[in-house]
Amino acid sequence: MPPVLYFSALCNLVIGSGAFVLGGILEPMSESLNISVAAAGQAMTAYATATAVLAPLLIILTARWTRKRAVQLALLLFATDCLLCALAPSLAVLLLGRVLMGAGAMFTAAASALAVSMVAPSQRGRALSITFLGMSISYAVGLPVDAWLGFEYGWRVPVWLSAAASWLIPATMASALAASMARGEQAGRDEASAKPASPSAR
Repeated sequence: MPPVLYFSALCNLVIGSGAFVLGGILEPMSESLNISVAAAGQAMTAYATATAVLAPLLIILTARWTRKRAVQLALLLFATDCLLCALAPSLAVLLLGRVLMGAGAMFTAAASALAVSMVAPSQRGRALSITFLGMSISYAVGLPVDAWLGFEYGWRVPVWLSAAASWLIPATMASALAASMARGEQAGRDEASAKPASPSAR
């Protein structure tokens, strides 16, 4: 499997953890921002709504882009807006960051398309399972750890960690992306050319 698939899984781990981190730390966040827990919960609603509306819209608008460029845009959006959330001095700024983070959720779809384009047809199922593994780990491990950090050290700590990881991982991923794409696309062409011609084509 191309190494970049494992970086995609790592990105999904960071995105999953960063997207849902606030769900486990609403109480300390509400105390810090001097708002009610119910008002703090709007941050989760804002992200979910933006994911449902903005992410599909961006996928449509970037349909003619290369997969590499779409992935880079998604990661840039998520990383920038995760940083905005970490710095948010008020609920209004936090909600803005969460809405824009929702747009970055297009990464999952873009990374899936990238994954299947990089491997032979017979390996596409495995490539997708690797890509989505990070999201599963974020639910099982990332969220509990983030909740613990939020209660022990303040709600901004896990958000800052997500922001830092959102910037570092894409930078590492970029170095492996170009070479992996070239190898994966060549593998797909090789397997397609190796298939025997159908009787009607002979």
